[in-house]
Amino acid sequence: MNLKFVWANLLSRPMRSLATLLAIALEVTLILMVIGLTQGMIRETTSRMAGIGADIVLQPPNSSVVLASSSAVLPVAKFSNLLQGIEGVEAVSPVLVFWNTDKGSELLFGIDFKSFEKISKGFIFLEGSGLSNEYDLLVDDIKAASKKLRVGTTLKYLNHDFHVAGIVEHGKGSRVFVPITTLQTLVGSPGRATLLFLKCTTTDQINSTVKRLQDRLPGYQIRPMGEFVSQMSSAYSSDVALRYFLTIVKFIAIVVGLFAIFLAMYTTITERTREIGILKSLGATKAYILGIFLGEAFLLCLIGFVAGVILSYLGVWLVGQWSRNLPILLTGEWILKSGLIAFFSSGLGAIYPAFRAAKRDPIDALAFE
Repeated sequence: MNLKFVWANLLSRPMRSLATLLAIALEVTLILMVIGLTQGMIRETTSRMAGIGADIVLQPPNSSVVLASSSAVLPVAKFSNLLQGIEGVEAVSPVLVFWNTDKGSELLFGIDFKSFEKISKGFIFLEGSGLSNEYDLLVDDIKAASKKLRVGTTLKYLNHDFHVAGIVEHGKGSRVFVPITTLQTLVGSPGRATLLFLKCTTTDQINSTVKRLQDRLPGYQIRPMGEFVSQMSSAYSSDVALRYFLTIVKFIAIVVGLFAIFLAMYTTITERTREIGILKSLGATKAYILGIFLGEAFLLCLIGFVAGVILSYLGVWLVGQWSRNLPILLTGEWILKSGLIAFFSSGLGAIYPAFRAAKRDPIDALAFE
């Protein structure tokens, strides 16, 4: 019987019901899209690092796995010669990482082209060729597509014009690669690198080589690539500023959903005062009336939640059509969490109007105009 009342009320006031559904759907979509974008970018960044193909990463003491906050303090010539002489090390490639914020935010990799190709088993070129001139650069296919770049296009970095020499398949650490010597000069770090990638003779030698390097270079950050990528993912996920940002987003979503549902339920009481009086005069209990209103709130929430998930997947598709630079990862964990948040805000928003409706005096309700 309760379900009949709930459905009848929803269908008798379609615009109010639709507005409430949209509020819940947008609440769920907001949570999923923002958190999905954050998690997608973390996964995509760590995936690109893993795709480089190195076996070991060497960084200076006290360096962060968050490359944007790392500095260029490794003397390239000294360490390259030292590492080449250690058993198990097949190749060494220095990389200077620069966080460019001129137009948006992106990491530039300054690389020694030949050694980086040896470490990464070579770029897969879709157009053009390697870095042969001082102000050449390589871009991956995702950046090329998003910015409509072709071989020969000019891009400005650090107030200098670079020419796109080649477009490569994505997944080799960065989206933009320039000659390391050029980047060293432009950022004022001649002969320095942010980190060194190492390739071992065989994968069986990775752990033993790490141990030899740690004995030879105490205090330096020396990790197998798998461990480095794992720590990078954890560092991004546990970032304090990011946690605060996500908390604020969730709080806003809850407040918006709560307000929308509260307003809808409060309006319901006003519009249905006489109906409540009739129900109570016919013997309906407080629990029965309370159940009707809470049932309406949770049914709206269920439909709104499903609509929000559908809108989120539609949003992922639309963003993917517009820009592959913005990867969005929708996970089952956060779909469940967004549902719990929506149901919590629905229940909280409906509880006061429901209790108020149940406590209505039937005589006052029947006399209401």
